[in-house]
Amino acid sequence: MMLKGENMDKKEIVADFLRRCITYSDESITRKKARGETEEISAWQSYRDFTAYSLKEIYTGELDDWFEEEKATNLLDKYHEVSIDELEHSQRATWLSGLLSPRPLVVAASENAEGMGNLAPLSSVMVVSNTPPLLVASLSESREGRPRDTLVNLRTNGKAILHLLPATKESAENVDLTATSLPADESEWDICDFTNVDGNDMLIGQAVAAIQVSLVEERELPQAVAKLVILKVEKLFVSDEELPLNGLRVLCQHGIDRMTESPDSWSVNVDKHHN
Repeated sequence: MMLKGENMDKKEIVADFLRRCITYSDESITRKKARGETEEISAWQSYRDFTAYSLKEIYTGELDDWFEEEKATNLLDKYHEVSIDELEHSQRATWLSGLLSPRPLVVAASENAEGMGNLAPLSSVMVVSNTPPLLVASLSESREGRPRDTLVNLRTNGKAILHLLPATKESAENVDLTATSLPADESEWDICDFTNVDGNDMLIGQAVAAIQVSLVEERELPQAVAKLVILKVEKLFVSDEELPLNGLRVLCQHGIDRMTESPDSWSVNVDKHHN
C-alpha cells in the first residue's frame, strides 16, 4: 500500500518500521507457541495489535500532523507590541531570557579575603572584545541589598575563574545547588558535588573549560540594582588544545529557569566578517 500526501518519505520509513515490528511479533508468537511458552504470548499479541493499529492510522492519515514540518513564524505573519515598561519584573525577565537564549551557563569561582571559596552561576557573561580579550557580566544585589559575593571577592583580590560545564543533568543539579543563598561565612563548595583540581582550589574538575579573569573596572548600571563588571581574560584552562571552531557542547540557560545543552542539530557558517 502506498502512502499519499506530503512527507511521504518520512511516513514510509515509519510505516516500514512498523510493518517489520508486526512481522517480528507474528514470528515470535509462532515460535513461542511451538515451544509451549504461552505465558508471554498475550503481551506479544497486545504489542502486535497496538503496532498494527498505529500502522493503520498512518495509512488513513490520522497521524499526518506528526509528519508536518513545523512552520517558522515571523513578524510578517502577525506581530504584537509589548510595552516593556508595563511588565512586571518576572514577566520582563521571562521575555528577555526567552528571546536572548540559549546562553552559556557559567559558574564563577572566587575567594574572599580569608581564602574561603565561593561558587555562583552567571548567565550574563559576554565577550565584548577579542583584542584585548574582555568580558562583561552583570552582578546583581540580593533583595536585601547585599552585593554578590563574586563582586565582593573581585573587589578584594581582583580575580575569578569562570567555568563552562558539560551538558549533563549532574551539572545542572550542581549549578542549582550553587545558586543557594548562603551566609558570607559558608561556601557553596560544601553543598555541591563539584571537586577541585589538584593544585588549584578555584578550578572545578568537572568543567569542560575555564577562563581565568581579572577585574578591570566596575560600572553602575543605570536604574538597576546591579553592577556591570569588565573582566580581562588572563588564562584559559582547556581539556583539548584544538581550536573549538564549532563551539563546545556546554550547559546553557534557555528561557528563564531552564538549563539545557547547547544546540547541536544544524548549522550554517557565516564568514563574511572575516573579509
